[in-house]
Amino acid sequence: MQDYKTEQPFDITMSEDQQMTWDMLMKFAETEMRPNARDTEALGRPEKALMEKMQALELISLIIPEEYDGMGLEQDAVSQALALEALAYGDLSLAMSLSVPLFTAKIISEHGSEEQKQTFLKPYCSQSLFHVALGMNNASAMGNPLNSSVLVEEDSAELILNGTKAGIAYASEASSFLIAATNSSGETNLYFVDHESEGLDIIAKEYMGLKGLPLSDITFSNCKIKTSQKLGGHNYSINFQQLLDSSRIGMSALALGVCQAVLDYVVPYTNERVAFDEPISNRQSVAFLVADMAIEIEALRLMVHKAAALKDLGADFHRQASLTYRFAAHHGMKIGTDGVQLLGGHGFTHEHPVELWYRNLRAIGIFEGGAGV
Repeated sequence: MQDYKTEQPFDITMSEDQQMTWDMLMKFAETEMRPNARDTEALGRPEKALMEKMQALELISLIIPEEYDGMGLEQDAVSQALALEALAYGDLSLAMSLSVPLFTAKIISEHGSEEQKQTFLKPYCSQSLFHVALGMNNASAMGNPLNSSVLVEEDSAELILNGTKAGIAYASEASSFLIAATNSSGETNLYFVDHESEGLDIIAKEYMGLKGLPLSDITFSNCKIKTSQKLGGHNYSINFQQLLDSSRIGMSALALGVCQAVLDYVVPYTNERVAFDEPISNRQSVAFLVADMAIEIEALRLMVHKAAALKDLGADFHRQASLTYRFAAHHGMKIGTDGVQLLGGHGFTHEHPVELWYRNLRAIGIFEGGAGV
């Protein structure tokens, strides 16, 4: 059993700053994101006015250093997990429209070369959030995520990419891509690829869920890039496992927000829905199902906070992040399914949002690089 000792007692109470941010983001999620979730899904992307409101939250500018036109404020992993949970409470597709560029900007800020930071960080504070699209999802969900489905040859003056990445958000709007690729030594790093590079093919894809988030596959066929386009510079290597672990905490936090939305919807529904002259919540089969959902959500919340806290402490958080992500993927799908089941026939209709949440929760165990803390 691992023993993590700190000088402070165990306490998950939000700080004053965390509480203020939580209240603000929850209000935004409930008043701006959730009412627009169906329209976003129908359109296939957020409307421009809504996206401008989301950008005005300045969550990305917050973490970018001042020398690159950001605010340069440090944000711990626990605070970021809380922010992602709050956003996903409104809608997962819309939350990922912020979490993907947020994670991308954080990666560049922490690992990019000086030239890469100057080039790619400044636009986050003044232009579109989608000038860089992050490609971490492999073409197949099976296999070791540390081995990319894109291979890179690094033996010459140029780097050559071959393979396919799936589920890349806002690929059609990006001027550059940040792609995970594995070299002949089995090491996986990230590489910048220009949108106009030869040997690059973008194909829009539609999934069961996340229909409000434009997603594409990108195929590389002998796509040549400069050695300077490797993240951090030619001789730089990233700890890709740690990057995956950060992503898994972020995706788990997003799942938590959606699961909480499901629970908060089915509780009043089962209390108000009358069958055989009594609320259906009076029946043990219904009450126990709702209770199980509440238990699973609370367990997931503690797991997310523990994984994020370990990262903030500088401890090894790989095991906790992996367990949390596995729990989120499994129980997220279960909670989504149970939510639909509790609404009966209504759960299958667009009249209620639970079917949307169910479809979106199915994506949690598939997408790497959708968020990070």
